[in-house]
Amino acid sequence: MPGRRGWAAAALVAAAVAGCGTREAPRGSIRGTVRLGGQPLAEGKVRFFALTGGVSTEGEIRDGRYEIPADRGPTAGKYRVEVVSEKKTGRRVPDRDGAPGDMKDETVNVVPAKYNQGSAVQIDYDPAADRPHDFDLAAK
Repeated sequence: MPGRRGWAAAALVAAAVAGCGTREAPRGSIRGTVRLGGQPLAEGKVRFFALTGGVSTEGEIRDGRYEIPADRGPTAGKYRVEVVSEKKTGRRVPDRDGAPGDMKDETVNVVPAKYNQGSAVQIDYDPAADRPHDFDLAAK
């Protein structure tokens, strides 16, 4: 009869062998539109943060549309959604990541914080559903 260490080693080997046959959950493409204040968002990013063990992802918004292909898409689950769109202010500010004296263009996010850092927007995503996920965001 194996001792305590023997059982622990056997359990580790069994877990490793069982893990070898597991596959990742299937990813799917995701697409949709993003409007801000009733108008298509010219450019930005839409981010999907997994809340239930899925795979987080992000995609580019162009002319109010986004599409993330299946190889980079999310898996089934619940996601928190963030939308960002940076706009230059016309000012130059110190570049904190650059050398002393380096300047960069100042930008501001034109999307209200309630749709990005403080977003409560959520979706349930099913890769088999093949339906768009559209977002109509209030400007204020």
